[in-house]
Amino acid sequence: MAQQRKRRRRSAAAPRSALGAVIFLIVAALSWAGSEFGWFGNVTLGPKPTPLPGDGLYVSFIDVGQGDSALAVCEGETLLIDAGVPEAGPEVVDYLESVGVTELDYVVCTHAHEDHCGGLDYVLESFPVGTLFAPYTEFDASGSFTHFENTAAELGIDITVPEPGMEFTLGAAAFEFVGPVSGWEGDVNDSSLVVRLDYGSDSFLFTGDISSGPLEDCAYIGGYSLDVDVLKLGHHGSRTSTDQGILDLTTPEVAVACCGLDNSYGHPHDEVVELCEENGVLLLRTDRDGDIMLHSNGAEIRRVDAA
Repeated sequence: MAQQRKRRRRSAAAPRSALGAVIFLIVAALSWAGSEFGWFGNVTLGPKPTPLPGDGLYVSFIDVGQGDSALAVCEGETLLIDAGVPEAGPEVVDYLESVGVTELDYVVCTHAHEDHCGGLDYVLESFPVGTLFAPYTEFDASGSFTHFENTAAELGIDITVPEPGMEFTLGAAAFEFVGPVSGWEGDVNDSSLVVRLDYGSDSFLFTGDISSGPLEDCAYIGGYSLDVDVLKLGHHGSRTSTDQGILDLTTPEVAVACCGLDNSYGHPHDEVVELCEENGVLLLRTDRDGDIMLHSNGAEIRRVDAA
């Protein structure tokens, strides 16, 4: 894929003295941050690795406001999970194009809520798609999902409903559907497909909006390992999806909350923020951090400066 092309605009040049002072402050701040945060096991904040294309696995949590969208790229193969609300579709496509995506090998719709599936129809219309996954092929109660499935049908893209345990390669990486394994009983959040992504010794877990109980079932009933390095917090960091039991089960070093700035739900909830702090989990948030890109070389994970 082509190198990342998005760049923030720079302001007019400052006087040399002022610029020097700014550089000094930045260097000092970075030095402090390095000593303050240090290494998080095999996850660290660090310098930007080789831009795309490059070796290893890249995982991006795309800022779509109050919604979810994530992209994984390994050796030129691509996996997109969700695309936010309908209005976020163009933003997701712009982001994908900015990092050189020209086709999507896999697309996952985790469940039928608008803030996950709403932008997918625009994505399907913008890129060739290999395999499309969803937890069901029809869902009458969701207009956005109906639009999504109709778009897929018009484009001749079949929806595959994956069984737990189905595994697929993504370049040298692999992803597996590890849930849901229990009935969702009308709670659409708990119908969310749960995806585990592994590359070398590094691992990521994408949980959609699944609640804590059904997520635990993936381990205790399904028998799947949820022990990972990076956890995409369920339901945008809601207390219904993340409690101490989930953190004990997943043992993440980094957690990511995909949420909108000053959203009306209060995501991520204070209880979840405090739990992350108490457990030494680095919490990244799209509402404050914007697009979040992580790079794995199979042994350690670094945050990429996507500026």
